[in-house]
Amino acid sequence: MLFGFSRQPARKPKPPDFDPGLKDMLQLGQALAKHERPPPRSALVHAFTSFVLDKQENERVAVEDSQIGLLLTTFRYLQDTQDEEGALGLSVGDMVNTMSLLTGPGVRRAIETTNTVSLARSLFDEVNRKEELTAEDRHQGLNTLIEVLASKKKPMEARDLLEEHWKLDSSSIDRKQWVNVVLGFARVDEQEQMIRTIETMEEYDVSFDNQAHQYVVEFYVSNKNVELTKKWYEYGVARGLRPSQRTLRRVLGVCIYNNELEWGEPLLRSLVDGEPSNPKDSKAYWRLILQWAAAKGKSVEELDRLLNVMVQKTREQGMDVQPDMGLINSLIAFATFKNDSYTAERYLTLGRKWGLEPDSKTFLLQLDYRISSGDLDGAKAAYDELKGCELETDADLRFINRLIVALCHQKPIKYNSIMELVDDLSERKARLNPETVSALALIHLQRGELHDLIDLLNTHVYRFEANKRLSICNDLIQFCFDRSILTAKVWDGYNIVRQTFREMDLETRTKMMFEFFERGRSDMATHVFGHIRHLDSPEIKPTVETYVLVFEGIAKAADAESLALVHNMLKLDATVEPDTKLYNSLMLAYLGCGDPRQALLFWDDIIHSREGPTYSSIQIALRACEEAPFGERQARDIWSRLKRFDIRVTKEIYAAYIGALAGQALFDECTELINNAKMEAGLTPDVLMLGTFHNALPSAKQEAMKTWAVETYPTVWADVQKLSKRKKMSSSGGFLNGIHYNIGTDIVV
Repeated sequence: MLFGFSRQPARKPKPPDFDPGLKDMLQLGQALAKHERPPPRSALVHAFTSFVLDKQENERVAVEDSQIGLLLTTFRYLQDTQDEEGALGLSVGDMVNTMSLLTGPGVRRAIETTNTVSLARSLFDEVNRKEELTAEDRHQGLNTLIEVLASKKKPMEARDLLEEHWKLDSSSIDRKQWVNVVLGFARVDEQEQMIRTIETMEEYDVSFDNQAHQYVVEFYVSNKNVELTKKWYEYGVARGLRPSQRTLRRVLGVCIYNNELEWGEPLLRSLVDGEPSNPKDSKAYWRLILQWAAAKGKSVEELDRLLNVMVQKTREQGMDVQPDMGLINSLIAFATFKNDSYTAERYLTLGRKWGLEPDSKTFLLQLDYRISSGDLDGAKAAYDELKGCELETDADLRFINRLIVALCHQKPIKYNSIMELVDDLSERKARLNPETVSALALIHLQRGELHDLIDLLNTHVYRFEANKRLSICNDLIQFCFDRSILTAKVWDGYNIVRQTFREMDLETRTKMMFEFFERGRSDMATHVFGHIRHLDSPEIKPTVETYVLVFEGIAKAADAESLALVHNMLKLDATVEPDTKLYNSLMLAYLGCGDPRQALLFWDDIIHSREGPTYSSIQIALRACEEAPFGERQARDIWSRLKRFDIRVTKEIYAAYIGALAGQALFDECTELINNAKMEAGLTPDVLMLGTFHNALPSAKQEAMKTWAVETYPTVWADVQKLSKRKKMSSSGGFLNGIHYNIGTDIVV
């Protein structure tokens, strides 16, 4: 306390925001994977029912497949741990409610289907085992299972189940399930099975009527499949069905938006011939006529004249029908679809000419086309207007999310404008899209607002599907790979990512480790490796390749402290069996850290192993001999083994042997080896040999070597001198008086 004022307490990050019940179900999944004690059954029963109830009360919020997977895991665990009396903990009502959730709008949006189908089957089987099951509950469960199978790419199973129970008791099946099965085959593009199902319906006296035809046609309309929309519309007409006005209008909408005007011309004519006699239908009719004219290329002025004609005509019919803003919005929507923001604005002016003021739908459309055209100031103005409107749904959320993302990518960033939008959504307790979370996360990270970043991620990412979480994780990791970003900021970003996205895979973590090595922070890279090493997940454990990479990085950094730390981790890691490649990397690491004696101990391990040495092993060992006290003894032993076993000597091995002897100041032996290279190994003295000889020699003998090289191999030596050079360093990292030519002798382990 200073002058009576206490210091402001440190800000605490928000805890992760889980949907009701989700946390306990996640803990169950983790406990089962790690063979640990799961949460109590009572807590899991409460978690299961509270999650289902929350999703039923918030139907517009998508239920992710991973969440369905947690429900399935929890349900199976409750089944497996029932007491002797078979008490599941869930009532028939709870299970029937859960099955109803599986056919709700939130689950329909899920892309994956396996968990939904498995849970529906498990619930249905369990419900049918209950003695207290009522006929109503049984029928509801059966209908729900058929609907789930049909909607989740299992239409054949749905049809078999439907037929089986229809034969037994048709009153137990809702007749709409036949249409659901037809639509199920439509989802998997099984046209022949759709026809066969319709034929089967008629065998059971279930007609494929106008309503069923409407469902199928509108399914293809919603999926923007023009060809199949046309095919199934014509299929119904050929069967003598009379499409409803709604179906006709939607099909004409497909023609307008997909330039199928020639095919749709007869349909439009039939609509005109059946001109409506009430104001409500008149306006729907007008919308199509005006959009059709716009699609045919009519100007705004021509549409204005057409509108006058239609108003006059309705007056002659005794109706007082005036255009409304919905009519103008339909034109703006078409212009938006065509990415024609200029015409969209002219349609808005046309509306004002008719005394029509923009409404919430207009502002939503303005948001859409202004964002698409890059007019972000205009989009923000439309949003400000929209805030004064009442919306019955969250239709604006998609556009506000798009606007936030666009503003985040704008240069320079208008931070206050972004946060105003975010705060508005926060007050509404609205959820952000994954793309929005990703864009905002990068803004916070760039600005060093770590608490805001943590709060953002904890509030949103635990609600996302795995692939969406991965997308956010990858965006943040890509930020860390940007070399223009300060290393301290990258380190902060990495730590937040690893704590939030524990599922981050080994490859990404390894790249992050390599990034810190490249930035010259081997200490941070070693910490990243330590985080990998201490993860609980068996899929994210360091492999031999991971150890090799970290030892190679340590070798380049000459970080003895990190080497000791990682080597100790290796000794305690029972999952990794050292091989030659790993021993090679250990040799390199100890050599790079100035301990060639220890490096040569790993050479002994290699030659006594079943796998044996590689050419890289020999080259590294000879490099260690160059720096080790009395290293020529070990080098000669290696050389004699090569000769004894008649192993082909490469130019790299030959140069490394010269370097090993040169490091011990054996000048004459080195010159003899170079002079006899052709006879000894079929090699010609080159830049690598002379450069290695020069670099390995003690500084005091380098001048003598230069004199010899100029006299004996002047051309080759001239090429050596063209190379870049630096001061010679000792194995302990200090600078010596000599010169080191950069001859490119990096070794791949």
